Amino acid sequence: MSASDEHPEVPDTAMATGNDEGEPGEQRASGPLSADEQQLLEQLETPDDTPAAPAVEDSPEAAAAADDDAPLPPAEGAGEGEGDELTPEFTDR
Repeated sequence: MSASDEHPEVPDTAMATGNDEGEPGEQRASGPLSADEQQLLEQLETPDDTPAAPAVEDSPEAAAAADDDAPLPPAEGAGEGEGDELTPEFTDR
């Protein structure tokens, strides 16, 4: 019996409808895939030969920063004439 059966003014939620049933990662039958979902699935199942970019976390600099409990050093070329949206600008206006 769901919450909406007891109180009709209470809408069904994921918990009340049973959408949270099953184990994590378990595939549930949800009907056929749409055309765009099928295309995406085919792309994910077909590996390409593009080499993966190395993760920042795998660099020696990241390991040294983790050992020292320090922030990562800035990336090469970062901060050279490039402003970011979060850098404050101070003026005499």
